[in-house]
Amino acid sequence: MSQEDATIAIDFSLAFFDLQLRFAERVAHICSLSFEEGLLTFTNLYLQFIDRSFDPAHPIWQEYLEGLQKAQDPAKWTCIFYQTRREDSVSSHPEGCFRYVYLAQEKTLRLHFAANNDSSGYGPLSKVRISARLQELRALFVEVKRQHPDALVVRGNSWLYNIDAYKRLFPPQYTKTMRIVDEEFQYLSLWGQFVRRNGQVREDIASSFLSDLCKQDTLEGLKRCFPYQVMGLEYPITYFYEFYEYSSPPESYI
Repeated sequence: MSQEDATIAIDFSLAFFDLQLRFAERVAHICSLSFEEGLLTFTNLYLQFIDRSFDPAHPIWQEYLEGLQKAQDPAKWTCIFYQTRREDSVSSHPEGCFRYVYLAQEKTLRLHFAANNDSSGYGPLSKVRISARLQELRALFVEVKRQHPDALVVRGNSWLYNIDAYKRLFPPQYTKTMRIVDEEFQYLSLWGQFVRRNGQVREDIASSFLSDLCKQDTLEGLKRCFPYQVMGLEYPITYFYEFYEYSSPPESYI
């Protein structure tokens, strides 16, 4: 499971928070930061608890840090605190794995993906679910065209664009614009690669990640510990309208 840059209600496991706490501790040591600075700047915690303000003085953040200082088990406290803040997200567009945010000033559509919204029993990006995903995207862009006719651009930001099973759902012209996006430590667009759609951590890659952390002594080295980098993409929305005229992918594309 993973998402693009969005806060989506998921029952994250304790191990997911432990992973980030340990990363923040290592970053703080290497970069001569306080642990609190490491948590704020190099984990997804603030965004899960609050919003995108990233204000270190925010009372909710201060409440979390105060409890963390007293906690015998920091990961457990973090998980409990998350549960108290967790809220079900409300979608104003078609149900399914894809969601969007429209940035009116930029006339830009931001795409998000939530794998845990597929209850079929198959992998949400498996071949048998291609048609379902394309139908969702088609419905999404039909609504966007109706609700936001001034939209000009579609933008994506996620580790998922490293995966062919994800890229095949989009116009080829769009995926050819991929570029590495740095400094995504505060977002699920980076951390989502460690999590299964049920909120549990992928133990194999998490274990390798933590092992590699101990061997690094620079921030650049720590960045290389992540299995996938975040990729950013952007392309005119007209190509998406044309591409999703298909209710299923052309056979040559599968």
